[in-house]
Amino acid sequence: MYTIADLPIENTLQTVEYDLGLESALRQMFENSYTQIGVERDGELVGIVTYRSVVRTLLAFQRLEVGHKTLDKISVGAAVEDAHTISEDENLLAVFDALAEYTYIVVDRDDEWRILTDYDLLTRLKQMLEPFLLIESIEMQLREIFTRVFGDALSEQLAETFDEEHPLPTPASIEHCSYAHYAQFISIHWGEFESLFDDQQDVIRELVLEIGDMRNQLFHFRVDDPDEFDRDLLRFGQSYFSSV
Repeated sequence: MYTIADLPIENTLQTVEYDLGLESALRQMFENSYTQIGVERDGELVGIVTYRSVVRTLLAFQRLEVGHKTLDKISVGAAVEDAHTISEDENLLAVFDALAEYTYIVVDRDDEWRILTDYDLLTRLKQMLEPFLLIESIEMQLREIFTRVFGDALSEQLAETFDEEHPLPTPASIEHCSYAHYAQFISIHWGEFESLFDDQQDVIRELVLEIGDMRNQLFHFRVDDPDEFDRDLLRFGQSYFSSV
Protein backbone atom coordinates (compact mmCIF):
# COMPACT_ATOMS: atom_id res chain seq x y z
CA MET A 1 0.00 0.00 0.00
CA TYR A 2 1.25 3.47 -0.85
CA THR A 3 2.19 5.84 1.95
CA ILE A 4 2.48 9.61 2.24
CA ALA A 5 6.17 9.21 1.32
CA ASP A 6 5.10 8.12 -2.20
CA LEU A 7 3.14 11.31 -2.76
CA PRO A 8 4.96 14.19 -4.48
CA ILE A 9 4.72 17.24 -2.21
CA GLU A 10 6.67 20.02 -3.86
CA ASN A 11 5.71 23.15 -1.94
CA THR A 12 7.90 24.17 0.98
CA LEU A 13 5.98 25.69 3.88
CA GLN A 14 6.90 29.36 4.09
CA THR A 15 7.39 30.62 7.65
CA VAL A 16 7.66 33.83 9.65
CA GLU A 17 9.01 34.51 13.12
CA TYR A 18 6.74 34.27 16.15
CA ASP A 19 7.16 37.92 17.12
CA LEU A 20 6.50 39.35 13.64
CA GLY A 21 3.63 41.82 13.45
CA LEU A 22 0.42 40.19 12.26
CA GLU A 23 -0.08 42.90 9.64
CA SER A 24 3.28 42.05 8.04
CA ALA A 25 2.45 38.33 8.03
CA LEU A 26 -0.90 38.97 6.38
CA ARG A 27 0.77 41.15 3.78
CA GLN A 28 3.15 38.31 2.91
CA MET A 29 0.25 35.88 2.65
CA PHE A 30 -1.73 38.21 0.41
CA GLU A 31 1.17 39.13 -1.88
CA ASN A 32 2.17 35.48 -2.36
CA SER A 33 -1.36 34.04 -2.51
CA TYR A 34 -0.80 31.89 0.56
CA THR A 35 -3.84 30.68 2.48
CA GLN A 36 -1.63 29.86 5.46
CA ILE A 37 1.91 30.54 6.67
CA GLY A 38 4.06 28.70 9.19
CA VAL A 39 5.26 30.28 12.43
CA GLU A 40 8.73 29.52 13.84
CA ARG A 41 10.28 30.26 17.20
CA ASP A 42 13.95 29.50 17.82
CA GLY A 43 14.07 27.45 14.62
CA GLU A 44 11.12 25.25 15.57
CA LEU A 45 7.73 25.16 13.87
CA VAL A 46 5.20 26.13 16.51
CA GLY A 47 2.10 26.37 14.35
CA ILE A 48 0.29 27.96 11.43
CA VAL A 49 -1.47 31.25 10.85
CA THR A 50 -4.49 31.25 8.54
CA TYR A 51 -7.01 33.91 7.61
CA ARG A 52 -9.49 32.03 9.77
CA SER A 53 -7.20 32.06 12.80
CA VAL A 54 -6.62 35.80 12.35
CA VAL A 55 -10.35 36.50 12.33
CA ARG A 56 -10.78 34.30 15.39
CA THR A 57 -8.08 36.27 17.21
CA LEU A 58 -9.64 39.64 16.37
CA LEU A 59 -13.07 38.46 17.49
CA ALA A 60 -11.60 37.20 20.75
CA PHE A 61 -9.87 40.53 21.40
CA GLN A 62 -13.15 42.34 20.77
CA ARG A 63 -14.98 40.04 23.16
CA LEU A 64 -12.31 40.70 25.79
CA GLU A 65 -12.87 44.41 25.21
CA VAL A 66 -9.37 44.98 23.90
CA GLY A 67 -10.60 45.76 20.43
CA HIS A 68 -8.22 48.72 20.27
CA LYS A 69 -5.49 46.20 19.43
CA THR A 70 -4.88 46.73 15.73
CA LEU A 71 -3.10 44.39 13.33
CA ASP A 72 0.14 46.33 13.54
CA LYS A 73 0.13 45.95 17.33
CA ILE A 74 -0.59 42.21 17.44
CA SER A 75 2.16 39.63 16.95
CA VAL A 76 1.75 36.54 14.79
CA GLY A 77 1.99 34.43 17.94
CA ALA A 78 -1.45 35.63 19.05
CA ALA A 79 -3.10 34.10 15.97
CA VAL A 80 -1.15 30.86 15.72
CA GLU A 81 -2.96 27.53 15.64
CA ASP A 82 -1.62 24.00 15.75
CA ALA A 83 -0.17 22.79 12.45
CA HIS A 84 -2.01 19.83 10.99
CA THR A 85 0.97 17.51 10.50
CA ILE A 86 1.01 13.97 9.17
CA SER A 87 3.74 11.32 9.14
CA GLU A 88 5.20 10.06 5.89
CA ASP A 89 4.65 6.51 7.16
CA GLU A 90 0.88 7.00 7.15
CA ASN A 91 -1.28 5.18 4.62
CA LEU A 92 -1.90 7.41 1.60
CA LEU A 93 -5.63 7.29 2.29
CA ALA A 94 -4.94 9.28 5.46
CA VAL A 95 -4.45 12.32 3.22
CA PHE A 96 -8.11 12.20 2.19
CA ASP A 97 -9.24 11.91 5.79
CA ALA A 98 -7.04 14.84 6.85
CA LEU A 99 -8.03 17.12 3.97
CA ALA A 100 -11.70 16.33 4.53
CA GLU A 101 -11.29 18.09 7.87
CA TYR A 102 -8.60 20.67 7.15
CA THR A 103 -7.62 22.65 4.07
CA TYR A 104 -3.95 21.63 4.32
CA ILE A 105 -1.53 19.17 5.88
CA VAL A 106 2.13 19.62 6.75
CA VAL A 107 4.73 16.90 6.19
CA ASP A 108 8.32 16.77 7.48
CA ARG A 109 10.37 15.77 4.44
CA ASP A 110 14.12 16.06 3.81
CA ASP A 111 14.57 18.10 6.99
CA GLU A 112 12.11 20.76 5.93
CA TRP A 113 8.38 21.28 6.24
CA ARG A 114 6.32 20.70 3.10
CA ILE A 115 2.69 21.69 2.70
CA LEU A 116 -0.09 19.99 0.75
CA THR A 117 -3.41 21.78 0.32
CA ASP A 118 -6.77 20.39 -0.73
CA TYR A 119 -6.33 22.24 -4.03
CA ASP A 120 -2.95 20.55 -4.58
CA LEU A 121 -4.51 17.15 -4.00
CA LEU A 122 -7.41 17.79 -6.36
CA THR A 123 -5.00 18.99 -9.06
CA ARG A 124 -2.84 15.91 -8.61
CA LEU A 125 -5.84 13.61 -8.72
CA LYS A 126 -7.01 15.22 -11.94
CA GLN A 127 -3.60 14.60 -13.51
CA MET A 128 -3.60 10.99 -12.37
CA LEU A 129 -7.18 10.19 -13.37
CA GLU A 130 -7.37 12.00 -16.70
CA PRO A 131 -5.76 9.20 -18.81
CA PHE A 132 -8.12 6.60 -17.30
CA LEU A 133 -11.17 8.77 -17.92
CA LEU A 134 -10.16 9.66 -21.48
CA ILE A 135 -9.49 6.04 -22.41
CA GLU A 136 -12.81 4.94 -20.91
CA SER A 137 -14.63 7.72 -22.76
CA ILE A 138 -13.04 6.74 -26.08
CA GLU A 139 -14.02 3.10 -25.60
CA MET A 140 -17.61 4.04 -24.78
CA GLN A 141 -17.73 6.19 -27.91
CA LEU A 142 -16.36 3.38 -30.10
CA ARG A 143 -19.00 1.00 -28.73
CA GLU A 144 -21.71 3.56 -29.44
CA ILE A 145 -20.45 4.02 -33.02
CA PHE A 146 -20.37 0.25 -33.65
CA THR A 147 -23.90 -0.10 -32.27
CA ARG A 148 -25.10 2.79 -34.39
CA VAL A 149 -23.67 1.25 -37.57
CA PHE A 150 -24.75 -2.38 -37.05
CA GLY A 151 -27.67 -2.08 -34.65
CA ASP A 152 -29.07 -5.36 -33.34
CA ALA A 153 -26.84 -7.32 -35.74
CA LEU A 154 -23.62 -6.18 -34.02
CA SER A 155 -23.08 -9.26 -31.84
CA GLU A 156 -23.64 -11.54 -34.84
CA GLN A 157 -21.20 -9.52 -36.95
CA LEU A 158 -18.58 -9.69 -34.22
CA ALA A 159 -18.97 -13.47 -33.95
CA GLU A 160 -18.65 -13.89 -37.72
CA THR A 161 -15.65 -11.56 -37.95
CA PHE A 162 -13.74 -13.10 -35.05
CA ASP A 163 -14.59 -16.75 -35.64
CA GLU A 164 -12.55 -19.76 -34.55
CA GLU A 165 -10.01 -19.20 -37.32
CA HIS A 166 -9.27 -15.65 -36.24
CA PRO A 167 -6.30 -15.19 -33.87
CA LEU A 168 -8.29 -12.89 -31.58
CA PRO A 169 -10.83 -14.56 -29.26
CA THR A 170 -14.49 -14.41 -30.27
CA PRO A 171 -16.20 -11.70 -28.20
CA ALA A 172 -19.60 -12.55 -26.75
CA SER A 173 -20.65 -8.93 -27.23
CA ILE A 174 -19.23 -5.46 -27.85
CA GLU A 175 -18.48 -5.22 -24.10
CA HIS A 176 -16.01 -8.11 -24.46
CA CYS A 177 -13.97 -6.45 -27.22
CA SER A 178 -10.44 -5.16 -26.82
CA TYR A 179 -8.92 -2.24 -28.67
CA ALA A 180 -7.35 -4.79 -31.03
CA HIS A 181 -10.86 -6.02 -31.83
CA TYR A 182 -12.00 -2.45 -32.47
CA ALA A 183 -9.12 -1.69 -34.85
CA GLN A 184 -9.50 -4.89 -36.87
CA PHE A 185 -13.29 -4.71 -36.97
CA ILE A 186 -13.14 -1.19 -38.38
CA SER A 187 -10.61 -2.25 -41.02
CA ILE A 188 -12.51 -5.39 -42.04
CA HIS A 189 -15.82 -3.55 -42.28
CA TRP A 190 -14.40 -0.29 -43.57
CA GLY A 191 -17.19 -0.01 -46.15
CA GLU A 192 -19.71 0.52 -43.35
CA PHE A 193 -17.49 2.96 -41.43
CA GLU A 194 -15.96 4.95 -44.30
CA SER A 195 -18.64 7.66 -44.41
CA LEU A 196 -18.28 8.28 -40.68
CA PHE A 197 -14.50 8.52 -40.65
CA ASP A 198 -13.98 10.62 -43.79
CA ASP A 199 -11.91 8.03 -45.67
CA GLN A 200 -9.16 8.03 -43.00
CA GLN A 201 -8.78 4.28 -42.58
CA ASP A 202 -5.06 4.24 -41.79
CA VAL A 203 -5.37 7.14 -39.36
CA ILE A 204 -8.29 5.57 -37.50
CA ARG A 205 -6.63 2.15 -37.30
CA GLU A 206 -3.36 3.53 -35.93
CA LEU A 207 -5.17 5.86 -33.53
CA VAL A 208 -7.24 3.03 -32.07
CA LEU A 209 -4.20 0.74 -31.79
CA GLU A 210 -2.11 3.46 -30.13
CA ILE A 211 -4.83 4.23 -27.61
CA GLY A 212 -5.23 0.50 -26.98
CA ASP A 213 -1.51 0.19 -26.28
CA MET A 214 -1.66 3.08 -23.81
CA ARG A 215 -4.71 1.49 -22.20
CA ASN A 216 -2.89 -1.82 -21.69
CA GLN A 217 0.17 -0.13 -20.21
CA LEU A 218 -1.93 1.91 -17.83
CA PHE A 219 -4.43 -0.71 -16.71
CA HIS A 220 -1.78 -3.40 -16.28
CA PHE A 221 0.51 -1.10 -14.26
CA ARG A 222 3.31 -1.08 -16.83
CA VAL A 223 4.00 2.61 -16.43
CA ASP A 224 5.46 4.38 -13.43
CA ASP A 225 3.94 7.77 -14.03
CA PRO A 226 0.67 8.53 -15.90
CA ASP A 227 2.19 11.90 -16.79
CA GLU A 228 4.36 10.05 -19.32
CA PHE A 229 1.30 9.48 -21.49
CA ASP A 230 0.64 11.49 -24.61
CA ARG A 231 -2.37 13.30 -23.20
CA ASP A 232 -2.75 15.38 -26.33
CA LEU A 233 -3.27 12.22 -28.38
CA LEU A 234 -5.84 10.94 -25.89
CA ARG A 235 -7.64 14.27 -25.90
CA PHE A 236 -7.60 14.27 -29.72
CA GLY A 237 -9.05 10.74 -29.78
CA GLN A 238 -11.74 11.63 -27.29
CA SER A 239 -12.73 14.78 -29.21
CA TYR A 240 -12.60 13.02 -32.59
CA PHE A 241 -14.74 10.02 -31.73
CA SER A 242 -17.23 12.11 -29.78
CA SER A 243 -17.79 14.23 -32.89
CA VAL A 244 -18.44 11.30 -35.23
